[in-house]
Amino acid sequence: MISTAAIGAFSGMLQSLGFQAVVGNSESARQQFGLQMQLLGRQLSYLIPLPVHPETLAGYVQWRAFGFFPVIFGFWGLIAGSGVIRGDEDRGLLELWLATGTSRARLVAARAGAFIIALGAAILFVLVLTGLGATIVGSTLPIEGLLADGAALLAITVACFAIALLIAQFVDSRRVAAGVSAIVLLGFFLLNGLGRTLEGPARLRGLSPFYYVDRTNGLSPGGPIDWASTLGLLAAALAVIALAGIAFTRRDLGAGLVRPRPAARQRVVEPSRNPLLRLPVLATIYEQRVGLLAWMVSTALLALFMTSLAKSVAELVNHIPIFRAYVSGQGDLNRAVISVFWFAMMPLVLAAFAITQVSRWTTDDTEGRLEMVLSEPVSRRRVALDREGALLVATGLIAAVGSAVTLWAAGSQGISLGVGPIALATALLLPFGLAFGSLGAALAGWIPRATVLLLSGYAVVSYFLTQFVPLFRWPQWVENVSIFYLYGTPLTTGVYWTGFWVLIAIIAIAMTVGLLSFERRDLGR
Repeated sequence: MISTAAIGAFSGMLQSLGFQAVVGNSESARQQFGLQMQLLGRQLSYLIPLPVHPETLAGYVQWRAFGFFPVIFGFWGLIAGSGVIRGDEDRGLLELWLATGTSRARLVAARAGAFIIALGAAILFVLVLTGLGATIVGSTLPIEGLLADGAALLAITVACFAIALLIAQFVDSRRVAAGVSAIVLLGFFLLNGLGRTLEGPARLRGLSPFYYVDRTNGLSPGGPIDWASTLGLLAAALAVIALAGIAFTRRDLGAGLVRPRPAARQRVVEPSRNPLLRLPVLATIYEQRVGLLAWMVSTALLALFMTSLAKSVAELVNHIPIFRAYVSGQGDLNRAVISVFWFAMMPLVLAAFAITQVSRWTTDDTEGRLEMVLSEPVSRRRVALDREGALLVATGLIAAVGSAVTLWAAGSQGISLGVGPIALATALLLPFGLAFGSLGAALAGWIPRATVLLLSGYAVVSYFLTQFVPLFRWPQWVENVSIFYLYGTPLTTGVYWTGFWVLIAIIAIAMTVGLLSFERRDLGR
């Protein structure tokens, strides 16, 4: 609740404050900006709705802020829905509550109700801060439009929560529930996004819950407000929650509603002959091979999409003075756009991957799997180094795939990036990802339950700082706080040596702190 509300409020308020700096003061500049954003919006329609009057403050905030909020809040709904029952069940808490005589239906209702209350409070905080940002710059946002957008955001988040909660009743663990729910919700999101511009998917957009959020565009001048779609989506989400409650009452604890028939298997008394399971780092990689493959494929697709926009984005940057601040002094504009936009997003992808790995480490501890590993016996130092090594290898694989696709996609458009600069930019991603994982390991030794929250918050704030410091012309020391700034722009300007050595220092200090705390603390604390 805290992290999602902070991310949404920070983004919404800064978009309001930065509108004048981006658009300009004159009416002609605003009209030109609006036309350019219309062109850019058509190319980004797979991700966010088409802009409506982006030359106005209300239309700009609607597009840049509320266009992305369903993704941010939907992710919270996914994590919460897959964990409110399954997470407690994996930790053994559910059995205790049921033993007191609490009914399963009451548990589902209590969990869902608590989530909706927390969600409402977070959305209200976002709306207030976004409106405050507009007031500070001497403008106002329509109250009815803010409330309509907030209601639509609440409906889609509850829908994501409900879908994940229902899926969790059919599988046997929180991890599987989160993975399957992510695939389903991503499919719904892409169906709606592709349906904005393609005729074929447009016929099926009504199947996606994200479609009904698009029908409300409350802030944009003349934008529609479809209360029927919002209330219908919320009612459907509550119905799915009820179905999840029924499914929960009919399944066994520790199992899914649909269980495969037990098959007769030959007894195995010998260990697996898989050589990968005998090597420390590769064994960890092999255990999460499916998830790692999904990350690699997703990164490749994202790299292909972002690189395909390079030339069109370069043309827009060339005509918008404020955007040129991001690429100034980096040579060829096409290369600079790829460097600033894609190779600035790639560290964010790797930071998200590192956070998932840190979450995996803390979950292994709290759910008892770490005890099984240490009882083999295996030293704690080896476990810690094995985790860091696996993170480094996985980071390298994801970065290599993304860079290879970027090099190919750029070459197909006639943009020469060069193998050497691409290899350098990829290699420097390794210490960045390892630094994030090391920070997570250090935090997990002191406050394991809040590690993911703190690490995620720092990642989001750091990424936003790299975006807003050039825009608002803040002092350089503010940008130095961001870990993303330490990566630099190696594709166009070479190695930022100061940032590189700072990353190495972070890795050394954080790994040492994490290792010492891991060896001295009790498990589960």
